[in-house]
Amino acid sequence: MSTKMQYVESQATNKVATTGDEEGGYVKGVVTYMVMDDLAVSPMSTISTITLLNKFNVKDVGTLEERVVHLGYDEGLSLLKASLQSTTVLTDIFLGKSAL
Repeated sequence: MSTKMQYVESQATNKVATTGDEEGGYVKGVVTYMVMDDLAVSPMSTISTITLLNKFNVKDVGTLEERVVHLGYDEGLSLLKASLQSTTVLTDIFLGKSAL
């Protein structure tokens, strides 16, 4: 922490996307991600979805429900607090299963 370092910019960061084909960042193209209850994030694919359904022993896919949640300032603070206290963060905040 007491040694002064010199920043050397790499050639890769000097490139600026000039065409529509190149995008900045780590994700290329359209990718859908799945956020688990413990806030683990992973790319979503057909295989990973089937594996997840098997893991939780889901027999009837019709019983599943999609939820759209709106994330504002209060929800962000609640997520932060719950992430430090629980492993079921999304359930606690958006389904109200725990009193945090």
